[in-house]
Amino acid sequence: MRRIIYVEDTYGVGFHRGLLEKLRGAGLLSSDLNPRIERLPAGKCNKALQRKVLAKIVELGAAALKAVFVVDSEGDPEAGRAAILRHFGNPPPGVSVRVVTVDPRHEAWLCIGLGGGRSDCRGDPEEVLHRLRGVRYDKEHLGEWVTDVDIRRLLGEPDFRDYLDSLRWLSEDP
Repeated sequence: MRRIIYVEDTYGVGFHRGLLEKLRGAGLLSSDLNPRIERLPAGKCNKALQRKVLAKIVELGAAALKAVFVVDSEGDPEAGRAAILRHFGNPPPGVSVRVVTVDPRHEAWLCIGLGGGRSDCRGDPEEVLHRLRGVRYDKEHLGEWVTDVDIRRLLGEPDFRDYLDSLRWLSEDP
């Protein structure tokens, strides 16, 4: 069984590695959970997405695949979820998929985890991150600043709880 977390961009890979480390360190996830974390092999609306994800099973020599897709909602959580499920609504045998949408972008989790106010971080996380850190936020900071995130601040966020539940699902045997 292969377990993979797919994220939308390259900087998200490091961010999610950091989140997993923090969640394991806090005892919220099994220390045995060590999924691959990869960038989406195609855009979430791209018809090639399913083909490329299924090719990963062959590439990794796996009999089965569990995948969690973590995508930005950009203000419409159901649209982000639907964009992925459109490709995996009827997955082949041995493939299980979950989708988590971050409202509105991953930067909101970073912002809240670094001490920003929930509503401000959900509205304009980049601006709040600028105020919190004193430097202009760039996408590369996503993976760098995750080391300073207080994971407890995120546990009250519905989309983060969905993420945590999906990670626990990922660690379970089929």
